[in-house]
Amino acid sequence: MAGPTKTETAPQLYDWLLFAVIVVVGGSAFAMIRGAVDTVPPAVVAVGRLWVGSVFLYVVMRRAGRRLPPFFVAGGQFRVHEEWRWMIAIGAISYMIPFLIFPWAQQFIESGLAGIYMAFMPIWTVALAFLFAGERLNARKIFGFALGFVGVIVLIGPGVIGEAMTTSIVAQFALLFATLGYAAGAVVTRRAPHIKPRIFAAGTLIASSVITTPALLFAEWNISDWSVASVANIVGLGLGPTGFGGLLLIVLIQRTGAGFMALANYLTPLWAVAVGAAIFGERIGLNAFVALVIILGGVAISQSGRKSGAGPVIAQDMGEDAIAAEKRDGP
Repeated sequence: MAGPTKTETAPQLYDWLLFAVIVVVGGSAFAMIRGAVDTVPPAVVAVGRLWVGSVFLYVVMRRAGRRLPPFFVAGGQFRVHEEWRWMIAIGAISYMIPFLIFPWAQQFIESGLAGIYMAFMPIWTVALAFLFAGERLNARKIFGFALGFVGVIVLIGPGVIGEAMTTSIVAQFALLFATLGYAAGAVVTRRAPHIKPRIFAAGTLIASSVITTPALLFAEWNISDWSVASVANIVGLGLGPTGFGGLLLIVLIQRTGAGFMALANYLTPLWAVAVGAAIFGERIGLNAFVALVIILGGVAISQSGRKSGAGPVIAQDMGEDAIAAEKRDGP
């Protein structure tokens, strides 16, 4: 991994403001998803969000003077370009799967609870980095991973065995699987060849939009039932957490390094709970807050002992790669 760079400076007021915006935008996604699925089918929410974000990031990329690589290798008899193979794979793992799961699951559980499950993503990343990225798995990380699973059990509740087939329990396990997709996407991103960040972001989102669109064939099309609020939430998801939020991550990582962004893993679930309570009057049970503390404790333990300034694996891996790419070629 890359060592400290001159971009890893102490956060200034501007950096804290950027960080606050990222937490607010990311943590608000779960409330927007709940508002969107109120009248719009989950598949439409996922596909619509992806296409809105794709258009946004494509415009940003083109205004920066960047172009997507050709889809086929010249003279390669319809062989897909290597960069597109990576972007398609990451789009399927870290966009298509989670984006389809979250809207479906949030038909049955509170948005705040969905946000809490995101706290488990860094725990997954520890295990996947060990299995597929050659990162060492010591006793501290094993204990942190186990503690995270204890938190999930507390979160789901003691009745999980007797109610294993109820819709809400299945939805919660589905969210756990979705966070695995996010974590796997981070590890695959680390192993991908160098692609300029704005091209990588736009291409990955476009690829995920294309491969997710067939899910519309399984949606119920009662457009007359769609509310303006639900459609507005879909647009907001695409422009906000999917597009704008991703760009802000790159900007902040360039300015302060990856470690500072690690704090988002701790604050985003809390903001998701607060937004759900404020907008929908959700009242998350005490077990959810206990579970959040346990899961975040597992994250902290699994990441302790890293070099000063280093954050969770997902931030460390993606952040340092982005910093190195930006320094070499610009965004």
